[in-house]
Amino acid sequence: MTATIAAEMGEAPVGSDHYHALFGIGIVLFFITLLFNIIADIASQRFKEKVSG
Repeated sequence: MTATIAAEMGEAPVGSDHYHALFGIGIVLFFITLLFNIIADIASQRFKEKVSG
């Protein structure tokens, strides 16, 4: 996904459907990353509670 954005952003005309689709891919990537970070934070907190408690 990131390679697609990087490779095609320079060729996509500003305001076109292709341009907006690339930004949509970026938003999807952002939320996937956010979700993984939240899951990792919860897992980290639970692990710390088990180790210290």
